[in-house]
Amino acid sequence: MAWILGLVLSLLVPAEAYQQVFLPRNAAQTLLSRQKRKNFLLEELRPGNLERECIEEQCNFEEAREVFEDMEKTLRFMSTYTVAAGKDVCASTPCWNGGTCHSGIGEYNCTCRTGYGGRSCEIAENKCASNPCKNGGWCHNSATQYYCACGSGFHGLNCELGPKDCSSHGHTCDHFCKSHDDSYVCYCAQGYKLGEDQKSCIPEVPYPCGKVMVPSSIQDTDLILRAINGDQQCRRGEYPWQVLLKHDNEKICAGAILNKDFVLTSADCVNQLRSFTVVVGEHNLEVDEGSEQTLNVSHIHIHSRYSQATFENDLALLRLETPIEFNNYTIPICLPETDFAEFFLMNSEYGAVSGWKLKKGRVEQPVLLGLPYVPYIKYTKCEGLQHFPIVHRMFCAGFEELVDPLCYLTRGGPFVTKYRSVWYLTGMSLGVEKYDCNMIPVYTKVSRYINWIKKIMAQSLSGL
Repeated sequence: MAWILGLVLSLLVPAEAYQQVFLPRNAAQTLLSRQKRKNFLLEELRPGNLERECIEEQCNFEEAREVFEDMEKTLRFMSTYTVAAGKDVCASTPCWNGGTCHSGIGEYNCTCRTGYGGRSCEIAENKCASNPCKNGGWCHNSATQYYCACGSGFHGLNCELGPKDCSSHGHTCDHFCKSHDDSYVCYCAQGYKLGEDQKSCIPEVPYPCGKVMVPSSIQDTDLILRAINGDQQCRRGEYPWQVLLKHDNEKICAGAILNKDFVLTSADCVNQLRSFTVVVGEHNLEVDEGSEQTLNVSHIHIHSRYSQATFENDLALLRLETPIEFNNYTIPICLPETDFAEFFLMNSEYGAVSGWKLKKGRVEQPVLLGLPYVPYIKYTKCEGLQHFPIVHRMFCAGFEELVDPLCYLTRGGPFVTKYRSVWYLTGMSLGVEKYDCNMIPVYTKVSRYINWIKKIMAQSLSGL
């Protein structure tokens, strides 16, 4: 290599300049004298070597760390090494990531920058260790800070702020809220008006939705779960939104009152019938109690994407020929806003179901039954429980001990959830006949159909 380099230089430099610039060999060696190193070729690309790094040369902390590849061994070596060399231990720059070194005799301490820890500031602290992200947010860690990737509808540093900027919805608005100029405003369900404080909802009609006018028959306050049997019969008016569908005096399905003109039920229930009537204010099927109203249906609106094979979109909206007259035993259920239902109501622990118990096409319990504490089941535990696919527009609710009585309640019945003394519709039981009653019941998730329900009602009332 040396003679090739000399040949190239001799071609580039004139002979006169060569004589003036380059010294004779003997003279040049008197100026530069150095012992040949063991690993002199491409040293930076070779593994750490104690003899090369710390004996042939004076090494610093990082170079010693490369040799030992172990922090404790490096610390022990550098303490001995610096004392033997009469050096300040901080001269070896043992503090990593910009830490400040404070030395003693053979010892040192590091003051670390924010986000780092360890003896030598070598550890980047995990800011996500305390799980700071709320409401299902995903934490991402960096050396100095963290940030939360929030789920749909949530925001804020820790995803603590609620859907659509309604950050205090669960503590401020009685019913619903919506974003307005980087803040939110409260508004109320059907039959209520906003109070002077712009947060509370005050009934403005005698029978507002979701407000039960009779005392409950359930006295337990500790959520004792009891089977649906004779002693679980409801008082008349305890579930005043309950609807019964009848065909030729045969009791077939259930439904829920949305307002004076519309009832919601299962598409599968009405899809197989030529004619039927709607009965509201019903309680005991064998006794005329004076609160019943039997109404005809003028229009049936089955969801356009209802599937008889998979039971998806199993909803039907019924327009009545004559309006319902409300009283203590006949009151509509509140239809929630989508975000309110999914972020608040369906994150509740319990909902309630009601209906008449039918078995083999016959009435087994003629008095309306109800269970007020039916737990929501997570979707992951719900999948695969039935012979049809359970999609995200459905949900499961119930307990294994009560699958039989829950299953045999009238099909198309409402699943409701209570919030601040007002009940809201969150589900409708499927109308499927071939239902596996050994499994927890499945419901249509009403929150996914709020826009469809409102659109159909508006079009039907306008004559479109």
